[in-house]
Amino acid sequence: MIWRALADVVMVVHGALLLFFVVGGFLAWRWPKLIWFHLAIVVWNLVIVLVDFGCPVTATEKYFRRQGGESVYAGGYIHHYLEGHLWPEGATPWAERIGFALVLIGYAGFFVVRHGRKAKVRGESVGPRT
Repeated sequence: MIWRALADVVMVVHGALLLFFVVGGFLAWRWPKLIWFHLAIVVWNLVIVLVDFGCPVTATEKYFRRQGGESVYAGGYIHHYLEGHLWPEGATPWAERIGFALVLIGYAGFFVVRHGRKAKVRGESVGPRT
């Protein structure tokens, strides 16, 4: 029973990490120190996608499921839990591109917001001059 509960906890944490990957850059607009944790998550995901190795978090969930007597799913977390549910089958490469685009948009906004705050602190005008 404990193994299945651990597997479920890992599954939920994994989902939270993926959600944070998509929205973390935007959250850093409000809480700037989050950007460092988010950057680590982004690098982690980028390496997993580019190098195409299995995610250790997925492997951990599958290990706990096996220990709990459950059969494990084939493939990765995204394929099992998200593909075909949040987006159509076979569209994962597009979902990845959109996710990374949202990261870039979040980072661009983060730097604009940070520049605006620093300029305000220095007493500079941030907007267009009229």
